[in-house]
Amino acid sequence: MSFYYEQRRLGNDRVALEPFDPSLHTAKFVEEKRAQPEILTYLSFPAGETEEEFKDFYEKYINSPPSDCLYAIIDKANPEKDFNANYAGAIALATTNRENASTEIGIIVFPAFQRSHVSSNAIGLLLQYTLDPPSAGGLGLRRVEWKCHAGNESSRRAALRMGFELEGILRWERAFPGGAVGLSVDALEKRNGTSGEAPGRHTAIFSIVWDEWDEKRAKVVGIMERKS
Repeated sequence: MSFYYEQRRLGNDRVALEPFDPSLHTAKFVEEKRAQPEILTYLSFPAGETEEEFKDFYEKYINSPPSDCLYAIIDKANPEKDFNANYAGAIALATTNRENASTEIGIIVFPAFQRSHVSSNAIGLLLQYTLDPPSAGGLGLRRVEWKCHAGNESSRRAALRMGFELEGILRWERAFPGGAVGLSVDALEKRNGTSGEAPGRHTAIFSIVWDEWDEKRAKVVGIMERKS
């Protein structure tokens, strides 16, 4: 089953978002995940260590549900470099709900491209696509969310920088079995008389909504155009 909406290639003169193609984009992603495990510190990422395991994960949890889609982020700042040298990370739309006209953005940027134009442009392109009205080429959604581990200060700063508003902290919002910074469950196991409980996570939730987007859009575009 394909994504609810058209997943077309998005881009500007700095970054391109290409619909994720497992045959093209898996190897580099798995290589970065192995070499730079710190990029997953605040994520519970169940995909395995091999390309085949990741492809299975992608097919089951990203490609099959119509609520989710994934893009590879391509840096266009150095066109003379080869594909892998410009492959900068991945960005997703998740938990999309057509009836509520809402979605969530999630992003992983490889360390070599962090603190650059890549993250702001990738996020900005998806904000434009999801919140711009159909007459301007967008989906005209009502709400775009950003959720992250409450302790992930860099992700929280990125959300605020791109115009998201903090709505609150969802306490013990999810089990966090694969995360490196999960909440201890020792007391929970003692209370419930259980063993082997998964660590937990407090989640910070941010949003941008349709009736503030027209005002915020110019700021987002300005951030995308910054040279440093």
